[in-house]
Amino acid sequence: MRSRGKYMAKKKEEKPEEKEVKVEAVKVEEIQEEEAIIEKPKEGLATEMGEVKELEEEIVEEVKKKGAFEKESWKPKTSLGIRVKAGEVRDINYVLDSRIKILEPEIVDALLPNLTTDLLMIGQSKGKFGGGQKRIFKQTQKKTQEGNKPNFATFAVTGNEDGYVGVGYGKSRETVPAREKAIRQAKLKVIKIRRGCGNWRCGCGEAHTVPFMVKGKAGSVEITLIPAPKGTGLIVEKECQKILKLAGIKDIWSRTEGQTRSKLNLLYACFDALQKLMQFKMNNKSAGMLSVAEGSLKAA
Repeated sequence: MRSRGKYMAKKKEEKPEEKEVKVEAVKVEEIQEEEAIIEKPKEGLATEMGEVKELEEEIVEEVKKKGAFEKESWKPKTSLGIRVKAGEVRDINYVLDSRIKILEPEIVDALLPNLTTDLLMIGQSKGKFGGGQKRIFKQTQKKTQEGNKPNFATFAVTGNEDGYVGVGYGKSRETVPAREKAIRQAKLKVIKIRRGCGNWRCGCGEAHTVPFMVKGKAGSVEITLIPAPKGTGLIVEKECQKILKLAGIKDIWSRTEGQTRSKLNLLYACFDALQKLMQFKMNNKSAGMLSVAEGSLKAA
């Protein structure tokens, strides 16, 4: 009995140590499992983030492809379009100088690939006492027995900021067709303008403003574009600034007369003034200065 008591006492003394070792081993295993569990989600998150970035890049590329003009898929319907697609006509100046009427907007997209388009603020949202925010859509309504029939109108401007600009007006029962009509008309009415340095204070010889003072009129609105020295900026109404900027004019002074609250007449008057830049003849001295300015601009 004594030997058995000694054996049991020894066993009791040894058990706590063995338990401690086992507990430590279990803790180590649990920590390793937890670390593995933590690492797995990190790897999963990393792969998910990588997939999301790849998807975003693919979406951006698709949007760019959709926005870009695809010449191969274009099916021209006019003789000029067939010649442009075949590569016989490669310069927009030939079309404009020959006064060939452009009937397809794809012709302008093919000959001027760096065009940018913008919609001007010609409308106003509903608000108390006429204090609504400005909008790109001008909404009108027609009263009928069936109810009110709304119409939407938009005004678009397109240009390459290098001497080519066009404006268009579109109207429809819905907003998207009105916008597409306006952009189409703007491309069909692209014109070439003359630029230079017509201010006596500057004399830099660069093509940054209009070469001479010119007037444009639409309805009762009359706008005068005056050459300004370099660094002046566009001192003109905000929506007219967008037209002049896309035309490639950086400095201008202006004076307006008439009912300028009618926004459409003001914009048409500004475009009429730009059209008249090519109607006036220039003497040899001013033409030489203009050619030097255009040459320096192309070299830059």
